[in-house]
Amino acid sequence: MTDRPPLVARARAPVARAQAGWIAAMDPWRGLGYRAPALGRWLARVASQNSDEIWLARARMRGPVQGIVVVQGNFLLGSFIALLAVRSSAAGRGVGRALMAHIEARALASRRWLYVSFDRDNQAARRFYRRQGFVRVGALPDLLKPGRVEVLLRKGRPRV
Repeated sequence: MTDRPPLVARARAPVARAQAGWIAAMDPWRGLGYRAPALGRWLARVASQNSDEIWLARARMRGPVQGIVVVQGNFLLGSFIALLAVRSSAAGRGVGRALMAHIEARALASRRWLYVSFDRDNQAARRFYRRQGFVRVGALPDLLKPGRVEVLLRKGRPRV
């Protein structure tokens, strides 16, 4: 990647589906039992819906996808980040921050809250979301897999 911030653009269904392989191969999704075919179908379905959005980050136009975020609207007076993934090769290069900045600007312009959850054992996610200004709302035991705990976080629209 260059010193320029990643380019963020909406994903079409075929491109969204194609990201499932690398996402399912990395933790925490691998440990949660995600499989690429099912994840790909879900990504394609979400990308084709108008109420939910998938955004991709690339270093340059038509370059390889470095990161992806899936946002679902109409969640507790806000939007919910259902998935945020950055390729290992792009970690620490501002890809996650660029995706979050894009989503926050869109979501918090019209909604009160932006939510996200992460697996309690994912310390990197915990640090990342705290640096982005998210605060803990609560724990969701057994949500995605028995014996695992998701931590729900939220960030509010800045007060004027």
